[in-house]
Amino acid sequence: MRRSAREMRRTMVVLLGIFVVATGMEVRGQSPGAEISGVVRMPEICSPSVSPAVVYLEPASGSAPVVATPDASGQSAVALVNQKGLQFAPRVQAVQVGRAVRFTNQDTETHNVHVVSPGFSFNQSMSPGNTQDFTPEKPGVVVLACDVHIHMKGYVVVCPTPWYSVCSAKGRFRIEGVPDGRYILNVWHEMGEPLRQEIAVQGGQPVDLPELVLTGPKARAGSVAAAAPVRPWAEVVDRIGMLLTASRQAATRKGQLKAARRFAEDAYWAEFEASDMEVAVRRHLGFARAGELELGFRRFQTDVRAVAEGRTPASKLEERSHDLLLDLLAAARELIDRGIPDAAHEHPTRKDSAEELPTRVNLTDLGGVSGDPSELLQNLRRGFRRIVEVADREGADEASSELTSVYMTDFEPIERYLLGRSPQSVRPLEITFNAIRGEISQGLQGLPLTDRLDRLNSEVDALVARLEARPAGAFGTAFLESFVTIVREGVEVILVLAMLIALVARAGEPSAETRAQAMRAIWTGVGLALVASLLTAVGLNLLVATAQGRAREVVEGAVMLAAAGVLFYVSYWLVSQSQAKRWMDFLKRSAHKGLQWGGGGTLAITAFLAVYREGAETSLMYQAMLGSQGTTRPGLLGLGTGLLLGLAVLAVVAVAVRATSVRLPMATFFKVSGGCLFALAVIFAGNGVFALQTAGILLTTPLHWLGDGLPIAGLYPNVQVVSVQGLLLAGAALSWVVIPRASVAARKESPAPGSPIPA
Repeated sequence: MRRSAREMRRTMVVLLGIFVVATGMEVRGQSPGAEISGVVRMPEICSPSVSPAVVYLEPASGSAPVVATPDASGQSAVALVNQKGLQFAPRVQAVQVGRAVRFTNQDTETHNVHVVSPGFSFNQSMSPGNTQDFTPEKPGVVVLACDVHIHMKGYVVVCPTPWYSVCSAKGRFRIEGVPDGRYILNVWHEMGEPLRQEIAVQGGQPVDLPELVLTGPKARAGSVAAAAPVRPWAEVVDRIGMLLTASRQAATRKGQLKAARRFAEDAYWAEFEASDMEVAVRRHLGFARAGELELGFRRFQTDVRAVAEGRTPASKLEERSHDLLLDLLAAARELIDRGIPDAAHEHPTRKDSAEELPTRVNLTDLGGVSGDPSELLQNLRRGFRRIVEVADREGADEASSELTSVYMTDFEPIERYLLGRSPQSVRPLEITFNAIRGEISQGLQGLPLTDRLDRLNSEVDALVARLEARPAGAFGTAFLESFVTIVREGVEVILVLAMLIALVARAGEPSAETRAQAMRAIWTGVGLALVASLLTAVGLNLLVATAQGRAREVVEGAVMLAAAGVLFYVSYWLVSQSQAKRWMDFLKRSAHKGLQWGGGGTLAITAFLAVYREGAETSLMYQAMLGSQGTTRPGLLGLGTGLLLGLAVLAVVAVAVRATSVRLPMATFFKVSGGCLFALAVIFAGNGVFALQTAGILLTTPLHWLGDGLPIAGLYPNVQVVSVQGLLLAGAALSWVVIPRASVAARKESPAPGSPIPA
């Protein structure tokens, strides 16, 4: 009986011990434990409601390992990530290792989910309504992408323990059920630097942490456009999508209209405009395409107010966002296909200055923009007055939104006009608008705001007035350039060929058959030279015509500078009379050797070089003239008229030289034509530098004392143009010292009249 009682007591002790151990294990693993809470201050460049931070714990080094089951924190068994509105929703999700993530496609488009992080393998197509599960087997940050819609991005933070939390829109987090021990608290955010901090949990007491501040990427100093780092267009569209989503969320919350409008405006100003995607679309896809995208932003902003005021269902705003993202994505793909994947490729030599220059645009392609912008200027002035009134009556947020509306509705038509006449002036005005918007947001109103807008208005008025008064592509200038060029080059060809034919005809040694072969060789060389000249002209025209936007400006600038170099070189030797004599002597020697050898190869090559030299120069110079004078109807008409009249004059000269063997005064001819060529070289040099400035290749340092310059002479009021033209003029001045000496030396070396031709 006693033994039975002792055994019973022993059994009770064992059971009690088992109960104590089991209870301890429950406290260790599944008891409510301590609560850790705090606030994370996220980078200002993000939208915390769309892209929140994630906080999680892991055991500190050297501490006892914490045994935790996957459901210890009370999290659901499956974490959901939807594809909705061309976005991953939520954009940021967190799970414990071994917990499944379920992806669903709630859009009407086919998506896919591609895990692009190294060490994770998942890539599944997602048709509408489809569901796919993914279970990560190790901790880390899983980056999600959609190969169909390249802008879509999402994140799944795979935590090593069940103690984690995704922060709220205000940055708050709370982690419950944390056992006693030492931990490393980790804070992760897609746009901030990771943060690690050691904490201790003792006696199950709650831990309320001080504010945790994440630092984001630092903005570059310089222009407004440089406020954000250079990002691929797909990332720009992704950021726009984040802001549109944040705007939609705020629009559905009571009292959040101002925040909703600010998010919508930032989607345009801080991303589409400041990233230079707007400039790239305008340059490479056309102003109409940029206007369509801007209209999409404007419609979204209008619907934001309507949804916030209950006049429009939230689904309408979702449709606007969806359509705008599709349009932006299509534009991004086209830019990438054209070799412009980001702003760095759009401005490869940019120095963070205000000289971001859009491309030259033809006024006839701007969708009804008239040549008289007075009505457009009136609309802009009225818009500026509205901004001041709204700032005084409703405050900074409403005034900032009103400025955005004025920019899109009242300034955009003027911008189209400016793009057709002075593209380099557009970007500084855009930056000024954005700067004023920032000043309004900081409280600028009343008289200071009025003065600021008045200065901008005066600047626009003065710019338009200067452009209206400035001739562009005038008929007379284009006609004179075309006529002088074709006559000068054509007469040289006629004289050279006449000389070759005369030498063959007067040669007494070869037989008649040999002379016939020589003539056939000459005309073969002429025919090949004409074909090569035409191919050169076609090639140059195709190169310039097919170039888009900034590339077109670069090609035009390079062509004009090349023409200026050729013209300067040729004009120097023509004026000195030395190049003409040496060229003639070379032709005579070549012709003489060709007849002596009985072969036509030398004569054919000589004729080819004589004609192609002039033909290639003519092609180069006419392409340059098309770039500088052919941008308007009068200028193009002047070029054509000068070409036709010049060809008629050449026909008369050719007949006269052939029939009467008229010998033009060579020295006088080459001096006059050389002087004309030098003048064209100076004009082409100025226009070439200006074209490269328009393309953003060269910087522009204004010279205000030059006023508007003299565009008809290629003189523009900036240091770079004046310097290049000044160098040419300095070279001409130096030639006046060199030419007389060269002429005297040439006369001493020239053979006496009647002397035999040297072999």
